[in-house]
Order: sequence, then structure tokens, then C-alpha cells
Amino acid sequence: MSQGIRNGVNVDDLMNAIEAVKEDPVNGKLTFTVGSKWTGGFKANHTTSAFAVGKEPGKRAKDHSISTDEPNEVLGNDSGISPAETLISSLAACLTVGYAANAAAMGIDLDELSFEITGNGSLEGFMNIGNKRAGLDDLKIKAIVKSNAPAEKLQELHDYVNEHSPIWDTICNPVKVESQVVTG
Repeated sequence: MSQGIRNGVNVDDLMNAIEAVKEDPVNGKLTFTVGSKWTGGFKANHTTSAFAVGKEPGKRAKDHSISTDEPNEVLGNDSGISPAETLISSLAACLTVGYAANAAAMGIDLDELSFEITGNGSLEGFMNIGNKRAGLDDLKIKAIVKSNAPAEKLQELHDYVNEHSPIWDTICNPVKVESQVVTG
């Protein structure tokens, strides 16, 4: 029996995708590539490139771009979102996906969903002053959810989304990073 669309999510497609990954974990493998080009000062443009889901390359209707810069107070020209705000936005975007998909799977209708995320850090690590870390020290997340679902059901959704968010997991756990320089 078709479960239809809930929160803009096709629940039947969601359940089929879950079953496909259960049957063969290779179907759940993801690869994303982004190309970035410096445009002067602290500015850069970042554009989506290749991606793959499972064994198949993905197909976009068009590539998507975002421009980054730093605020004037951090010596940028404030012409784009900062790298720290990009990271925070990525977390908010992932939580949005998690809420929409898991609420749909749990039979919860969302009326409104938004996030306020604050990250705190210091420039000392970036500037190699003292022994401060270069990244953010903490993130504080407030999820604002409007729904007719009972509060305990929304708390269950909240806890589940936080526990299974790929970007949350990426931020909170060590990630193997390899880097090389190519000179021309």
C-alpha cells in the first residue's frame, strides 16, 4: 500500500532505498566531489562536480555553486558566506534532511522546521598564537519544530536525527583526510 508524500518526501521511495541498502550495503555508498577556485583575497567559488550513489554515477540537471569569503572584521570583503558558516550551514542542511525523512517515516507531519546554530572559536589557532585549535570549539543547536505530533514523539525524532546525521557524525568523529599539492 502506497504511503504517498509526507513532508515533501516520497515515503515509498524512502522505504525502497532503505531496503536496497539493507540487501546490499554497496547501494548506500556515497562519493561527492566539489571543485573550488580561489578568486582573490579570501574569496573562492565552490561548484558541485561528480557524485555517485552505490555503484552508479549521479546525474544532476546542473551543477550548483556557492561563494565564500570572510566578513570585513576577519579581513575579507564580506562577499559570501564564511567557511565556518558554510560548515554550520552543512550541519543545518543535513539535520533538515534527517528531520524531513525520519518524520515522514515515523508518520509525523511537520508544519515548520528551522535551526539556529551557533559556533564558537578563536582566530588564535589559525594565526598560530599559543596552542589553541584552529577550528570551532563548540556548536550549539536549537531545532525549532512546529507539528501536531506529541512532544515525546518530537523528542524521539530529534534524538534519532542527531544520532544518525552524517554531517553531525563527520564533525564529531575523526575523519581520514589526505591532502596533496599539485604544482603547475
